[in-house]
Formats: sequence, structure tokens, C-alpha cells
Amino acid sequence: MQEELKYFGHTRYDVLMHVPDDVTAILSLGCGYGQMEKTLIEKGCSVLGIEPDQEAASVAAANGLEVINSTAEEGIKTIQDRQFDCLLLSDVLEHLVDPAGVFTACSNLLSEGGTVVVSIPNFRHVSVFYELFIKGMAPENDAGIFDRTHLRMTTKKLIEKWFSENNISVSEHHYNLPGRIQRAASFLSFGIFNEIISRQVVICGKKPE
Repeated sequence: MQEELKYFGHTRYDVLMHVPDDVTAILSLGCGYGQMEKTLIEKGCSVLGIEPDQEAASVAAANGLEVINSTAEEGIKTIQDRQFDCLLLSDVLEHLVDPAGVFTACSNLLSEGGTVVVSIPNFRHVSVFYELFIKGMAPENDAGIFDRTHLRMTTKKLIEKWFSENNISVSEHHYNLPGRIQRAASFLSFGIFNEIISRQVVICGKKPE
């Protein structure tokens, strides 16, 4: 329960830093408690969140979000007449049965020149090799790469493929390297090993105007 609360209430500054200052209408898939989105609302943005957990959806609504308490698949069906200039998909795609289909459905709601910010656990991390090929078994954790609720594996290249299939150009990406050892390894290797030492990646894209 504590891990769940931490997940729902976590403010993702690594995601927020990639949201352009001029966006006004945001769709956040799997918004949790809406703590991150509350920061954007305080800047004048309107945020629609889709969240399947009822308690989390209620807290998100109290934080100022317009909330649809539904699965991603069903929630998107109800907003086909809406347009957004920013999509936030923060650690949600790996929890979906058909993430590629949901990504396409979200992309269809993105206005011309709009921004997509996707955060994913990185299944190319060295720990995946160690757990699967050295130890021979994938652990089931409450969070992280081996979160037991993950249904799909995600990598930077996979997200870039979905971007390309939906006419979205990759504008930037960011490897989350929170520890001093990881940052030192990145610096000394000129970033060559970033994709295998980063547990999380943020990929951003833009829809042509």
C-alpha cells in the first residue's frame, strides 16, 4: 500500500521539465493523484486526466484536474471530440494490454504542433540481463523495471517506433541517472552506455504543424 501511495502521489519533475511553457490543454494518461498535473494547473493549464483507480481519481479531481475514472482504452473513447496540445504518458504504457493502440488513439487527439512526453522504465537496463540471463528469473517487485503489474516491455527505440508510426518527430530524450556512480559512468563513457545504466527514459516528440 505504501508503494502504491508513493506512485500515485509522486511529482515527476523529470517529466515536467519537458512540458513547453506555452501549452494550455493537456491530456494525462494514468494521472494518479494528479500531483504533477497540479503544478501545471497552477501555471494556467487545463488538464484532463484518465485514471482507473477510484481513490486516486478522486484526489486528482480535488487537485483541480478534470478526471475520467476509467481505463485508458475506455476513457479515450469518450473524448474523441477533444483536442490537446500536450500529451503526458508517464509510466503508463507498460501497464496496458495494447500500448501501441492506446498511443495511436492519444496521438489522434493531439493538435498540430503539439507535444508528447513519454516516460518509461528501460528494459535495456543491465539489471534485466543480470536477472534473466545470470539468475534465470525475473523478480516481481512493487515498483521499478520489474513491477509485477507491468504487462509489456518498453525501450526508447520502441517508443520512437510508435512516434514514427503516428507522424510524431522525436525532439529530445533524457536518461534518468539519479546516482553519482551512474552519472560518473555516463560522463566517462561520453554517454555511450546511458541506455544500459539508466532505469528510466523520457522521450519527447512533436506533431508537425
